[in-house]
Amino acid sequence: MRNSDFRSRLWRVSAVQFIVAGVVATVLPLPASATTFSSTYRASERDYSSCLSGLTGAGIPTNDAADACAGALYPADLSTCVTRIEGNTAILATDALNSCRQTRRPVDLASCVVNISDRASEDPIALNVADFCRRSLLPLRFSNCVVGLQGDTLTITEAMQDCITAGRRPREVLPSFVPIDQGIPSTPTRIIIPEDETLPAQ
Repeated sequence: MRNSDFRSRLWRVSAVQFIVAGVVATVLPLPASATTFSSTYRASERDYSSCLSGLTGAGIPTNDAADACAGALYPADLSTCVTRIEGNTAILATDALNSCRQTRRPVDLASCVVNISDRASEDPIALNVADFCRRSLLPLRFSNCVVGLQGDTLTITEAMQDCITAGRRPREVLPSFVPIDQGIPSTPTRIIIPEDETLPAQ
């Protein structure tokens, strides 16, 4: 009997301690570092400033540059994309800005455009390169594909066409696990089970 009374008192004391600790934890203010998000998810003042200076230095009008930087999730990456393309290809800064604003990976886009443009001998396809890199979900993989395929037999344009369509779902893949002498039905086969047919008893 004494043991049960002791356990009951011990349980009550423990419960009270937990309640007091919970109340204290909710009342005390949290440190500033615990209530703010990581700085990697927000752009700093320096990012916006470097974005503006980078775009204006590349020849973008101040108002257009400010609008582009204000709307960018990563302003520093946007300016890096524009300045890298403008400084290493025949693409104008305004055209580069238009492409860089339409991609989730602006730095990768710039690397894609520069890598492919280094292999292109004709300047007229420069804008095509930027458009193809923008359309690709993985610009670096796309540029590796183009540079790897381009050579004596394929032009840059042909390689870009092949690599951009490679990301689509293949329609005809071998082996298809269908007998060669049997065609694939255009509509699925429907199996009809008679209504009076019942499962055998277990």
